[in-house]
Amino acid sequence: MAIPGGRGREPGHFAGRFGQARVQSAVRRFLATRQLTAIALLSAQGGLATAAAWIVASDFLGQDAPVFAPVAALATIASATGQRARQTVELLIGVGLGITVADALLYLVGSGAWQIALVVSASIALGLLVAGRSGALVSQAGATATLFATLAGNQRSLELPRIIDAAVGASIGFLAVALLRPVDPLRAVDRAAKPFFTDLAAAIHTTARALATGDRNLAVRALDSLDKIDMDTVRLNEALQAAEETVSIAPWWRHRRRRYQQYRAAVDQLGAFTTDIRVMARRVATLLEYQEPVPPPLHQAIDTLGDALAHLHRDCTTARASGRTRQAVLDAARLAGHASRHQTCTFGETVMLQIRSAASDLLRATDVTPQEANHLVRDAATKPDDAR
Repeated sequence: MAIPGGRGREPGHFAGRFGQARVQSAVRRFLATRQLTAIALLSAQGGLATAAAWIVASDFLGQDAPVFAPVAALATIASATGQRARQTVELLIGVGLGITVADALLYLVGSGAWQIALVVSASIALGLLVAGRSGALVSQAGATATLFATLAGNQRSLELPRIIDAAVGASIGFLAVALLRPVDPLRAVDRAAKPFFTDLAAAIHTTARALATGDRNLAVRALDSLDKIDMDTVRLNEALQAAEETVSIAPWWRHRRRRYQQYRAAVDQLGAFTTDIRVMARRVATLLEYQEPVPPPLHQAIDTLGDALAHLHRDCTTARASGRTRQAVLDAARLAGHASRHQTCTFGETVMLQIRSAASDLLRATDVTPQEANHLVRDAATKPDDAR
């Protein structure tokens, strides 16, 4: 049977076009998951830093074959963003440790295959004793000992020059990170913050909906969804750690410090808030299981608490305190106070207390002192029903 408009075309032609489209789509998805700008930047930083480290160490300091300078520069740049300072210190200690152990043992036992094995094993063992399982120090001590044992031969007194090489390389690596304009550090924080705030707010709103409808299964699903918040928190803290490093050493992004500090202050307080929400969701599920009476203001208070978290996210993203976060938090506390004047039982009272505790912690995330936060929440919760 002929295909309309397809005369002269074999079935394989359409399959080929379909396969080509799938390949192109796969390539686009692959590239979309790779941050090409960041890759290009890291590559340029690595290449320029290693060349600069070699030139400084050999031409300006007169070091002979300063192999450790470019190695240290590259290791500094390749270190996990946000951990460069710590890992660079470990790198320098590892270099010194590896050189010292290699030099001492080679002097005593000479050079050769089994001597290299002894030197490397001793360096790694000493590194583990010094730093536990710190990967940067241990791996650098072993790698340095290997290079030193195989390339340095029986030459003596190379410890200080090679440590200077490593220090020069690490310093140039830091300069490369600071001076070669990096990607906006807060962009990564925004990406990491979105799932954290969105998932947590969704769990709060779902808990409120479960309470309003009396659906215990929905409350359990909301509680289960909070498990993924832990990973969201880890990713957000890693992004903040990386941003702190960049806004501290890169002059291009010093103007981002205020927004970073606002994010950092908020996230530092949101750990306690997340714990409050987890306890509250568990108590809501139990309340519904025991079919305790639920006053209408209770689910409204929880829902308003979710709105307050969304407002805080917008404030952090825009670096402006709109005042809507604090107002929503106090509204949640006020509604919880209204609920307490209705008939409630044990778990209902516990939910109200958790709402007030969460409200206080969320207020602290807006740069309110603990004492002031507790005072504001208490005042809001004790207001008459007709007051705002």
